[in-house]
Parts: sequence; structure tokens; C-alpha cells
Amino acid sequence: MKIKGLLVSSCLALGVLAGCSGDLNVSAEEIITNVLEADKELKSYYAEGEMKFFEGDTLKEAHLMKEYVNENGKKKVMIIDKNTKNETVSVNDGKELITYDKKENKAFKIDVSSLDLPEKTQREQLIAMMEALKDTHNYEIIGEEKVNGFLTHHVKLIPKEKKSLLGEMEFWVDQKTWFLVKSISTVGENRSEIVYTKLDTSTKFAEDTFKINLPKDVEIKNIDEDLGQRIGTIQDAEKGLGKPFLVFDEEDLTFSGVEILETKGEINRTEVSMNYLKEGNPQLNLSIFPAPEGQGMEIAYNGLKVRGNNAEYMEEIDALSWDEDGLRYSILINNPDLSLEDVMKMTEKMKLSSSK
Repeated sequence: MKIKGLLVSSCLALGVLAGCSGDLNVSAEEIITNVLEADKELKSYYAEGEMKFFEGDTLKEAHLMKEYVNENGKKKVMIIDKNTKNETVSVNDGKELITYDKKENKAFKIDVSSLDLPEKTQREQLIAMMEALKDTHNYEIIGEEKVNGFLTHHVKLIPKEKKSLLGEMEFWVDQKTWFLVKSISTVGENRSEIVYTKLDTSTKFAEDTFKINLPKDVEIKNIDEDLGQRIGTIQDAEKGLGKPFLVFDEEDLTFSGVEILETKGEINRTEVSMNYLKEGNPQLNLSIFPAPEGQGMEIAYNGLKVRGNNAEYMEEIDALSWDEDGLRYSILINNPDLSLEDVMKMTEKMKLSSSK
């Protein structure tokens, strides 16, 4: 499996979503509210399942999966390609995420200690996702169904727009443990399925469960170093982009630092990322990189403009993008209380970084 597919599959397995609750005669919104008040939490378990990826009706990939999660948030996933029999192992111990490909004898390492990610249960992740999609998707409660011996609630999320970035999703949630037994995601002709066949919530894991014993001759790649990611200054960012760039007025927001990402290979670009806070709380993430060139890469006019430029808003992920003076600006809205209109007003007050 190539690195991109390997990492995507590993991240899916290590961060799989689960959890739902409530009376099937009430709305999905009421179900979410009931789940928030539920006592059940699945923090430690061993599970086995299968992942499948389709293009149309054609099965492109199929993988067996074993998943270990302890109460401290450590996770280990073993994935076996049913076709090639190759095995990959991924472990997240809270400090590093390491993925090892046995056939290639290569390991990929990512530092996750500085990410400060909130520890959310699977139930909490699903609730957060459903809340985020309530404006872009309609919910349908299909009913109770048995899946591999689990009695589940079947919930369907249907996009309101045809060209949805996230597409249609279905979840089958175990009523006893609120574990996500089965999920299907369909975007265009592509469909992914994850189905669990076994769940053990009583297993006690030895400490070495969440360690990878790598061969002495293994090739280890540090993904952070390969990406060229570093913390820098506004001046460093200007140098990387080759020109000054727009930043938010600090009367409205305070930026908490600059990250500079220098990717090589096919993309081969410098990207600047800035997180903005207000009273210590995350508000926005601003990313800037050279505007992509080529047919179909420009942002077409669809009724939205920012600072006089054609703009695109992806409601599902609360992201606003536009091109200006050879740079593409992308804003990810982190504060749910900030509306698109609020952010667009802030963009009108943006200033060039060299004026800071």
C-alpha cells in the first residue's frame, strides 16, 4: 500500500467514529441531545473488522483489521490486505504515531505530542460530526437492525446539495455499547465501508501492546521532516511565499504563531498556516499558499465574493477560500458562534503582513 493510502487507512482505523442514542420515534436532533446526557462511555476495547473501498460496483481494496484501544487513549491497529496479505501496524501512544509496513520494511513516524488534540470518545466524535453537518445534511432514522449479532440503530445522513464534499453517510450503532458497528460513506462513485465482526470490552492490555518492535534494518521516515514543517515568524513566512500576504487585524483577533509547511514532489509549494484566538479561545485558521494554476484550478464565480474576488464556501467544513494577488487564502472557522458574514466582514479589514 502506498504511503497516502496507508496513512489514510490507519487514521480511519485509529480514529473511527462511534456513538448514538435515543428513541427512534424522535428526531435526530433529539437523539443527539439524549446521547449527550448518556452515561455509557466506551474507552477501552479490542475489536476486529473489515474495511472495503469501491469505485462504482468494483471492489478496489479489502483489508482485515484488528483494533486495540485502552482507557488512556493509546491505540493500535493492525491492517492486513486481503489480496497481497501485506500487514501494516499503526500505534498512537499519545506522543508519536508510527505506522510500519512489513512488506516494504518501512516505518513512518509523526510527532503528535504538540497537537494538543482533545481526548474524545467515539460517541463524542460522532455527536460532534452530526452537529457540524446538521445544516448541510438531512437525518433519517432507518430503524433497528441486527449487524453481525449486534442490535443497532441505523442512522442515515443525506446531503442537501448534490455536489457534497462529504457525500452520503450511514451508521449502524450498537445499542448496548454505542459502538459504531458499521459505517458506509459514499462520495460520487467512491464508497468506503467499515464493518466490525467482534467487540470485546473486558480485555486488559499489557503495556507492550502499544509498542512496535521494528526490525533493526527498517527504514524510518519522519513525516514532519519530510513535509518540512516548522514554526517561524511573519518574516520567515514572507520569505517562503516570496511576498507579503494578508493577515487579520489584531483588534479583532490575536494570532498564536506561524507554521510554515514546505512540501516537495508533485505539490512542491510553501504553505503558511496561522491560528487566531480571541480571549484565548480558537477562532480561525488562516492558510496561504500560491494560487494553483492550470485548467479548472481557479475559483469560479458562484455568487460569493471576498474583497472583490471570486470566493468559495464549503459549508460542511466551514471553510472560505479566495485568490488574491497570486495567493490562495483559505479560512477554516473554528468557533461555531462565528457566522460566514462575521468572517467576511473581518476579511475587509485584513492588512498586508509587511505593515505589521
